[in-house]
Amino acid sequence: MTPQPLHIFQKDLRHLWPETLVTLLLFVAFAWAVPYGWQTTEYSIFIKLLAGFLHVLMPIAWLIVISRLIHDESLVGDRQFWTSRPYHWASLLAAKALYIVVFLYVPFFLMQVYLLKHAGLYPTTAIPALLHNLLLLTVILIVPIAAIAAVTSTFPRLLLSTIGAIIYILIVAGLFGFAFFDHMPPPHLSGIIAALVIVLPLAALIYQYATRKTTTSRILLLATPILIPILLILTPATALIHSSYPVIAAADAPTLTVIPAPPGTPVSPGHLQTFRGNVLLNLPFAVKDSDKDSNYALQGVEAHLTGPTTWTSAYLSTFGSSINASVPYTVVRLFMPQSVFDKAKTSPADLHLSIAADHLKAKPTSTWKSTLLPFSIPGHGVCFSSSESPDEAPTCRFPLKAPEILYASAPLSATSCAQQGTQQVSGRAALSSSSSTLDFDPVITVPLNFTTGDPNPQHHYQFCAGTPLTFLEAESVGKVRFEVDAKQLTLDPYATRVQARATPGAPAPQPE
Repeated sequence: MTPQPLHIFQKDLRHLWPETLVTLLLFVAFAWAVPYGWQTTEYSIFIKLLAGFLHVLMPIAWLIVISRLIHDESLVGDRQFWTSRPYHWASLLAAKALYIVVFLYVPFFLMQVYLLKHAGLYPTTAIPALLHNLLLLTVILIVPIAAIAAVTSTFPRLLLSTIGAIIYILIVAGLFGFAFFDHMPPPHLSGIIAALVIVLPLAALIYQYATRKTTTSRILLLATPILIPILLILTPATALIHSSYPVIAAADAPTLTVIPAPPGTPVSPGHLQTFRGNVLLNLPFAVKDSDKDSNYALQGVEAHLTGPTTWTSAYLSTFGSSINASVPYTVVRLFMPQSVFDKAKTSPADLHLSIAADHLKAKPTSTWKSTLLPFSIPGHGVCFSSSESPDEAPTCRFPLKAPEILYASAPLSATSCAQQGTQQVSGRAALSSSSSTLDFDPVITVPLNFTTGDPNPQHHYQFCAGTPLTFLEAESVGKVRFEVDAKQLTLDPYATRVQARATPGAPAPQPE
């Protein structure tokens, strides 16, 4: 005797085979089109456009399949035919989950494995990243769509509800982006929001199947978008940052000193550069006694000003700055309300800075030899040299994510590779990527573009196959916080100013 979930599964397949077949064909078409984006041919631009179009079509197809799947035994109302049959709600829910796993999760996973294999990568090294991708697929698409379908009776209502949810998310994201444009994201907040996004819709989905009390299930589902902005507002960001970024031990900490402007330094001409009532300050720091193998990527800064006025900021983002032994100074960006700046700009004030940073530690360097054939590099990557153009720089591919910090250095030829002689210059390239989100194409392509620091644009340097490559990779070893005091600091010289365009016949602008 066929178990009830399998019986329902077979029935769903008979009812939904056209939609399911189209969905599977979209997976196949995407797997065929995407590899053309990894190479340059006369047709690749058109295939890339097709891949982008398929990238949009696939979620729409999933929306239709999930809607038809759940609405085949509608949970809204009390006149459904299936309620008179010996269906148990758990068997019904298990059958729907099995259908989604078989025809959405498994094809998605196999498609990504195929693309990795086709790209010359090793899927087994990317199993955790592939499973993380499936988790993101569940949180962002599958569970929300299934929950909305469970509390709606028809596809048009599902579509309108989905569009309304997207509009709501865009509005909330826009409002919070506008209000907290320069704030450092609190640690662990994204994980808490992800848990909230999956737990409440999943609870609404299960509760609707178990009880078919649509009003209560809808309230549970609506609680998700309502609680998220409340959570964002009430999150004690400063306390979370202080907890996650402990003050670095004095024995391990580099010495940071704000470089004071010499007395009488003239203020740069132009008008203050302000953004929404804030003045941008660029504070230069001298860096000493930094561990040669450490790099501190600055994430945020909290400022406390005492003097002519008192002001304490939230943790403000300062991405792009770093502290390491190879750079004798760094610059910390700080937004300050203009009303505060006007009171303290010319009078000496004390400034206390609390700087949050991610601590990265360099691994021992490794040397790899490049070839015309594909060759491996750190981070489970593979680089490909062009057999048709030996002078062209290789292109490297990584499974789902490139290492956070990875630098390559190599001697470059000042002539063509065919005439490679003794003239060589050292070049450096960065192969790094940020944290990945939901990726349909699991192959990250990074060109191996070297820079030499030669200011003359007429000089061209070539990377040649057979040249040894030296790689420097870093790994995260924790989060730290620096506490820095600057006494009797005059802020005016550090403010960013812009010069107005000169108008013929007009008097020159006067500095503020």
